[in-house]
Parts: sequence; C-alpha cells; structure tokens
Amino acid sequence: MENKGKQDVYIDHDQIDDIEDKLKITRGSLGSIPDYARAPGIEMVKRILEMQKKTLFREGLYYIVLSDISKNTDFNVKYGNAHADIRNQWFHTAVIEALGEIELNNYANFIKTIGDASLVIFSSIGDIIKWSEKLNEILEIYNKEYETRLREDKLPTHVFDHHKNKIEQQVKDFKLDVRRLIHVGEVQYTDEYDPLSLAISQTFKVEKNFARTELGCTGRAARLIEPALIEHGYKLKENKKIDMQGEEGHVMSYYIVKVDE
Repeated sequence: MENKGKQDVYIDHDQIDDIEDKLKITRGSLGSIPDYARAPGIEMVKRILEMQKKTLFREGLYYIVLSDISKNTDFNVKYGNAHADIRNQWFHTAVIEALGEIELNNYANFIKTIGDASLVIFSSIGDIIKWSEKLNEILEIYNKEYETRLREDKLPTHVFDHHKNKIEQQVKDFKLDVRRLIHVGEVQYTDEYDPLSLAISQTFKVEKNFARTELGCTGRAARLIEPALIEHGYKLKENKKIDMQGEEGHVMSYYIVKVDE
C-alpha cells in the first residue's frame, strides 16, 4: 500500500456500507481509513468478497488466526470513544487489507470481527507469515497517518493538548500493536458466515496468554508448522505452558520469531 499522494477519489458510500455489512465489520470502518488508501483498500476488500464467493466457505481443518489490539481498553478510557473507534476501525481494515494485498498460495478467508479482535482462517503457514508481514507494513502506515492527522488537527475530537509532549504521548498510546495467535482445528458453519468449532472457542480462551505483538501459536499448531517454518526464515520460541479447553494438563505455547533472534 503505497502513499501515491492524497488525491481526491470518488467512493460510493452506499457501496462501502454494503461491503461492511457483508464482512460484518462496524459501519464506518472502511470510510475512516486515510483518503489516499481508501480506493485501493476498497478494491482489495472487494477481491476478498469475490474469493469468498468462489470458495463457498469450505468446512474443514484450518489454521485459525485471532488478532487483537494491545491496550485497547486503556486507550479508550484515556482518549474517549471517538479516538478509540478510529483505532479499532483502522485495525480491522488493516487485517482485511493485508489479506487482499498478498498473493495467496492456498485457501484463506476473513471470517468476522468480534469487538477489538478479528478472525481469519488459513490453510497454509506460508500464507499466514506473508499476511502477518504485510499487516505490519500497513499498521505502520496507519500509525504515521494518525500522527499526521493529530498534528494537523484533522481528527473528530480534541481531547488532547497541542503541547508537543502531549501529542507525542498520544501517538505512542495509539500505536497499533497487534497480537496474533495461531491455533488449528476443524471449522464448521452455523450459517453461511458464522463459524462454529471447539478450536475457535479454545483460541479465544487462551489468547490473553500471549503478551507480545508477534505471531504466537498453541502447541497443537506448533507441531504442524515447525517443519515448514525454516523455509520462511522463522523458528519457534517457547512462551509458557497454558491450559487448553478440552485437553488435559498444561501445554507449551510458542512465539514464531526470525531465525536470527
């Protein structure tokens, strides 16, 4: 996603509302992203919708990736709903945009947003790594965009002080640090869009055990992906033992880090 200048672009807002409804994301999420990124962003989202139509939500065994923003509640309390909504909306948009920007080798599907979390399923660890790396790039662009808008007084509310130190603190607090957790399991659907599985429930229950904003994974996922990680320049690093719903005992969890770390 390159910044090619903040030229005016025409966007059909009825179309945006329809796309947001189909993806089950909050109204206003796509409309709130930086103007220069909006047109290509919408095209990427439309590409995902086309992909969903062609693949028809196949049930089966998948890598389940749950992403959420760090310190979202703290930011909301400190800066109010308007700024927290921007942070949440830009995060969800970035998750979708990253999925649309990469060249997928296998099946992947954006499932839905749940509060300050997004759920995506993949059938390939290689695609997860590409998506995660692209997500980092997009988040950095949005972090810089927020700072620009803040300094230019182009945000919806003005809860901040224009003193330099206050602005720098707000920019630091806004930073889109995103945790990403990989689990694996069978995914089924209660209807056309809504997934239902023990594995998804397990993922939500254990995600708070992963504090770092790197790819993390459960022990079950680690056993499957470890042989392939080295091909992508990554390795496993122990996190801590966790309780998994429906499994006995404590199971080691991991982070996925660069091989030179």
